[in-house]
Amino acid sequence: MESILHYINTHQFTAGVCGFIAIIIIFFILKKFVKLALIFILALIAFMGYLYFTDPAFTLKDVKGTMQKAKEETGSIVEKGRGIYDSMKDVYKKGEKLVTKDVDKMTGEDKQSTKNK
Repeated sequence: MESILHYINTHQFTAGVCGFIAIIIIFFILKKFVKLALIFILALIAFMGYLYFTDPAFTLKDVKGTMQKAKEETGSIVEKGRGIYDSMKDVYKKGEKLVTKDVDKMTGEDKQSTKNK
């Protein structure tokens, strides 16, 4: 690895070619991201146009109201999920205590039976 770095450092033309290739690779990666972003924006514009043509009374306030409603409903769903998680956690702890007691009884009996032998 050191020999490759030393070769690139001593030969400036090779370093320039490596830098040029790196810039081209980065350019093509960013170009794909730009294309993806443009496609996403066009799809969003098309969707907004569809909504406008199906309901001319459609306004940006409607979109804001819908987003607010989605946030509120998401919050309530998260709270319900937390409640379910907490109740399942309690059930798990109770089950763990019961199983631990049964295992202790079994291992305790096994210990006594091995001591008697």
